Amino acid sequence: MRFSLRRLGMEWGRIGHQRGKVEYTLSAYDQNPYAGVLGDVSYRYYSRLLKTIITIWVPNMLLGYSMYTWANWEYDRCARKIPSQFADEKPPGEGGDEEQ
Repeated sequence: MRFSLRRLGMEWGRIGHQRGKVEYTLSAYDQNPYAGVLGDVSYRYYSRLLKTIITIWVPNMLLGYSMYTWANWEYDRCARKIPSQFADEKPPGEGGDEEQ
């Protein structure tokens, strides 16, 4: 005969019986996940958050924005035509080389 967890009275999520163990649950309607977020959080949390924003986020955002603006400026600069390269060309209708 095989021993199985089911035969021993154990089910998924309830394996075995522990004496003296007390479990408390709270109704989903009674939970308030944002309770005390603004008032009960210590000064230390906000100072660490501000330090992280100033030392990590701000430099990275400035670097990303400066690279973005430089890339757009460089693209516009490279897309321009240089007038000296087209000085020997004549507009259509003025030259004598046209075929009629």
